Amino acid sequence: MVEQPQTLDIYARVSRLGDDRQRSTEGQVDDCTIVVEDRGAQVGEVHVDSGRSAWNPRVKRPGWDRMMQRLEEGATGGVIVWDLARFSRRPIEGERLIAAAERGLTVLDSEGEYDLTSPSGKKAFRDQLSTAAYESDRLSTRVKRGKRKKAAAGEPNVSTRPFGFESDGVTIRESEAAVIRDLTARVLAGESQDALIVELNERGILTSYGKPWTRAGLRQVLTRPRNAGRVVHLGTVVAQLPGEPILSEDVFDRLVALYAARRRGRPTSDAYLCSGTVGCGLCEHILTGRPRANMKPYPDGSVRRQYWCQPRANGGGCGRISVDQRELDRHVGALAVAILSDPRHAAAVEAAARTVGERRRKLDAEIAEAEELAEQLATRLGKGEITLRRYDAAARPLDRRIAELRRERTELEASPVAEVTPEMVAASREQWQQRWDGATVPERRALLRQALRGRRLLVMPADPAAPRRFDPTRIKVVEPSADSAPQP
Repeated sequence: MVEQPQTLDIYARVSRLGDDRQRSTEGQVDDCTIVVEDRGAQVGEVHVDSGRSAWNPRVKRPGWDRMMQRLEEGATGGVIVWDLARFSRRPIEGERLIAAAERGLTVLDSEGEYDLTSPSGKKAFRDQLSTAAYESDRLSTRVKRGKRKKAAAGEPNVSTRPFGFESDGVTIRESEAAVIRDLTARVLAGESQDALIVELNERGILTSYGKPWTRAGLRQVLTRPRNAGRVVHLGTVVAQLPGEPILSEDVFDRLVALYAARRRGRPTSDAYLCSGTVGCGLCEHILTGRPRANMKPYPDGSVRRQYWCQPRANGGGCGRISVDQRELDRHVGALAVAILSDPRHAAAVEAAARTVGERRRKLDAEIAEAEELAEQLATRLGKGEITLRRYDAAARPLDRRIAELRRERTELEASPVAEVTPEMVAASREQWQQRWDGATVPERRALLRQALRGRRLLVMPADPAAPRRFDPTRIKVVEPSADSAPQP
């Protein structure tokens, strides 16, 4: 029987792309291939990690992970690297190879071989890894010291030019600095990031990387301490840039505080009654509220606000529909009162309330029956009348049934008609108006949901002849449908 040649994988890595001081991954693979063939072995898979550090544990190395998977699964007889430092600079990773060597694993570099099954081979292998780790630690210390000195001198510690600055990271590029000032003022005025990103990309203004803007990229550029003349190293201000900064420290601190205050799951603003309720009459996306500091304020001096169909950075939103916030809220409030006080609405609500009440009572009975059955099963198990296996087989579907019934009961309680009382059904228009006038914004939203009963409000395009004049006929109440629900 002809003996099959040994299969050896090849691993190649460079820490930094474009560094002429390092052997290229192509050159490493060529050299290792020659060594494999000289041994009479055959090349298995070739694993390459380009531009990835072997010392930093936070850096993911897909080639390394794939190689170790094959070694530990026994899919290859070993691995060869051009230089052991290319393989790893962390002793803990070397121990994984030693553990895998129990099945006769071979580890080669282009000049030597390590028998990881013998004490001397393990020692030589560990010594090489320890030396590589030591050199990396020394280099890291020197690099950190150099970065701190550069930071103290106001020099950037990045290889890419910061947006708003020249390549030295100190000299301001005025054309981009003007963009930063404009964006900062508009964010502080309440404009959304998505709208600003869409505008930047449409105007062809690219990042310093030459790429389109994203939310993360915009936030990173605007909240960069260098904009306020601060040089930060490891979270500490170590120096000030010379000259006048792009932003004053007061403006910059306000912007950073604004971003820090933004959290997911924030409650809907009380400034906008129709938030989450009114959709665009063209694309049916939900309208978003925004302040318009650049427009004439309201007669009482307050900043003018509007609802608009906000374009999204990831698509959606047409940007073609907008309407004054106060006018829309006032009209929608009058519409809600009119619907709630309409006898036809009262009759519909009363009928819906009866249906909800009947379903609630039925659910309560079903939940009580299922819970009683669950208690009986538990009692029988406790008495030893049924085995644990039979109990589990019966209890699991019963528990799921109880959970489904309770979920439906909770959804029923959240239904607007569930909040309706007989007094509310019999209330007059004046009483509804008094109730509306005395309600908070969240309470008014609840009343609006009662009035709509699942229907939707859409804002249609304005009359081109009078785009700024509020026209109540733009507001349409439409019945819900499965294929025309407003998009968030």
